[in-house]
Amino acid sequence: MLFKPKSILTFSILMAFSVQSFSATETLNDYPRDQLRKFTEVYSAIKSNYVDNIDDNKLFNDAIAGALAGLDPHSTYLDYEGLKDFGIATGGEFGGLGLEVGMEDGLVKVVSPIEDTPAYRAGIKSGDLIVQLDGVSVKGLTIGDAIKKMRGKPDTQIKLSISRKGETGLVDITLTRAIIKNPSVKYKLTDAGYPYVRITQFQERTGEDLAKTLMTIREKTVGPIKGLVLDLRNNPGGVVSSAVAVSAAFLKKDALVVYSDGRSDDSKMRLFANPRNYSGPNPEDDYLKALPPEMKTVPMVVLVNAGSASASEIVSGALQDHQRAKVLGTQSFGKGTIQTLLPLSNGSAVKLTIARYFTPSGRSIQAKGITPDIVVEDPAISPEENAKLRREANLSNHLVNPKDSDAGTKSPAQAIVVEKSEPKTQFADTNQFEAGTDKDFQYSQAINLLKGIAVAKVKAK
Repeated sequence: MLFKPKSILTFSILMAFSVQSFSATETLNDYPRDQLRKFTEVYSAIKSNYVDNIDDNKLFNDAIAGALAGLDPHSTYLDYEGLKDFGIATGGEFGGLGLEVGMEDGLVKVVSPIEDTPAYRAGIKSGDLIVQLDGVSVKGLTIGDAIKKMRGKPDTQIKLSISRKGETGLVDITLTRAIIKNPSVKYKLTDAGYPYVRITQFQERTGEDLAKTLMTIREKTVGPIKGLVLDLRNNPGGVVSSAVAVSAAFLKKDALVVYSDGRSDDSKMRLFANPRNYSGPNPEDDYLKALPPEMKTVPMVVLVNAGSASASEIVSGALQDHQRAKVLGTQSFGKGTIQTLLPLSNGSAVKLTIARYFTPSGRSIQAKGITPDIVVEDPAISPEENAKLRREANLSNHLVNPKDSDAGTKSPAQAIVVEKSEPKTQFADTNQFEAGTDKDFQYSQAINLLKGIAVAKVKAK
């Protein structure tokens, strides 16, 4: 989850200055001399003895990237191109394959495929590990480098070699790049009186888009809205102010949505269902003020699964804690940390974890996730397979949950074994069901819950 300079502008600016400004009283004595000497010796050894001549810029960028990667799975270095790509992604339109990705032990991990994109249609799933791009190993690449290789001109092709739990060996998939337009809010009126709203990612304008969607639903629904399904499955998170806005659309004004705790005073924040925390200090900018009052009281079910992370967990946790909605599905991802972008003087930036966040009742989601009120398995994934899906707790160097009695600072690294065998050309089942329809078992059970019908936790065979 990312703090962006909008409703939390002052915080972001202060954090940015904290890494760019140095006090005149600071001296070399403030830095670890022995460690700096060690780094200098390694640098000298590489420059003098490595088989190829290494450019200084690459060497130092790799050193910075390595230092950040060793902190936790979500801190990273973004060069100018990576920063530009990041901004495009949070803005809602970019070119490529339609994947939200991260790094795990040197491999590219799929956080979530974006609906209606080449990756989604090819059957790529949350938790898949991309091992090779066009036959070249991704080991040694930064996440920015990997994203650059996956993006390109529309209608050009790239081959991904993927490792998936439960599959023997690697699977080769050839995708055709396309312009990815990723509207963050979608809706269906599949069941009269019980609208379905899906948020695919928390982008900068998600709160405004949700407000427009809810107004459209009200206009198109004949009679009262009897219940609403909010689908956050496979939503990897995004901008924190948008998570506050989505929560505020359904909570009473000034209800606590989330609070955070970190080392600095600036990272200790409490965010409320108030326009100051999602749209700014000007009351005229409150895009939620025109929502029908019934949105604060309509019965709700929130859908989550292992791909629901970060900002998705803030929203589901807030609605659950305030008893505003029932959460249905499977255990969420468990990313309970907050990142901020810290600009550097050369046009690059550091995305750094600066705090853990907590739900209104004080629960930490980190490495645990949201536990649904009603567990309903995805029939396409067995309970055993669901338990093995990669979550925050499986990532190397993930920060531990401070609520654990044996909590230290970080988890031990966990090695990932990729079976070596001849690649296959495709997964056996590439069909992705359409969410929010009668073919969507978890959605159907959410509707049953809203209607007072018994919920089936497992689909009958």
